[in-house]
Amino acid sequence: MSVLKSLESLDGFSSAVKAINQVPQDLLFEMCEDVASMLQYKTSFIPLDHYKMCLSHTCSDSDIDPKLVVNGLTHVFRSAATGKVTAESLYNELKSNGTLKEDVLTTLKRVWSEQGHLVSNSNLDQSFTVGQLLDIQWKLSVGMSSTNCKGLNSPFVTALVKSTDSFGKVSSNSFEMTLSEFKKFATEMRDISTIMETM
Repeated sequence: MSVLKSLESLDGFSSAVKAINQVPQDLLFEMCEDVASMLQYKTSFIPLDHYKMCLSHTCSDSDIDPKLVVNGLTHVFRSAATGKVTAESLYNELKSNGTLKEDVLTTLKRVWSEQGHLVSNSNLDQSFTVGQLLDIQWKLSVGMSSTNCKGLNSPFVTALVKSTDSFGKVSSNSFEMTLSEFKKFATEMRDISTIMETM
């Protein structure tokens, strides 16, 4: 599949292209470098707050979402790496679509000519950054007193899940499960573990 076809099939890529076209070239180059570094596992964090601040100072349209830009660039470079596309081929293929501005194409070509071979040689199956589970903590509890709770003295499990998103931001979420819900959850985890052991 060509780079262009794989990109056109993505939902939201056209809005990412519009955002990419509005980013000043020096900042776009910096963002491209960071995305290429992330795809090579040199970094797992993209400084979105820094980019948001830079965009608010340099662009009249401060509504540009840096996350949208980074996601678009990630898809471009990941598709190019998967297809082992040269910088010239990437430039020509994206130019044929006509949606990216010439200076954007030049920046993408420059970064890809410098770092494309390194990104292409990375293990892209692992670089699909969807976040990472860091920790799960759980405890068994019993509701003892409440003004609103009907199920007093019923045991329940409280779980705390700590994870990172694809940009390295750590978040924690907690939830409660009844014992039957917890047993179902534990069964699912055992099933997943069994399947993973056969691979």
